[in-house]
Amino acid sequence: MFYPDWYKQISASFRGEASIAAINMFDRMLVFAIAIAYAVMLIILIASADLRFIKAILVPAVTFGLVTYIRARIDAPRPYDLYDIDPIVVKHTHGLSFPSRHVASAMIIACALAWIHLDWGVLAFIACGVVSFTRIVGGVHFPKDVAAGIIISAICGLIGFVIIP
Repeated sequence: MFYPDWYKQISASFRGEASIAAINMFDRMLVFAIAIAYAVMLIILIASADLRFIKAILVPAVTFGLVTYIRARIDAPRPYDLYDIDPIVVKHTHGLSFPSRHVASAMIIACALAWIHLDWGVLAFIACGVVSFTRIVGGVHFPKDVAAGIIISAICGLIGFVIIP
């Protein structure tokens, strides 16, 4: 199936005014909520003099830098750059689609939260799934962009939080 047809099919049920508002709200709100949860976790670690604070900062920072570098080098076009589609999520950026930095950031923060407190991590992984969905249905990323963001962050999280002591 040609991408514009597939996108039209998956986004059709979200084309109502309320649905468009909800997708845009979830796209912004969940990324913000994940960032706030991460900041709260860091504050708690600092306040309790927990040395895990260092790794909780470094692993996401390295991951964010890696994803930023990769996407700048590839500079892949976004779905609305390549095809005549009407994205639900309003975005004025062109290129820099692969991998999705929103999703990669949400995923590595979810990994950090899970490393510190499993319950917070589970909630963040769920939020990351919703962010991933909104980036695709919103028309600002291809599924491969989102998958790459998840995979890169999962590998970085595994290496940084599990393999490296």
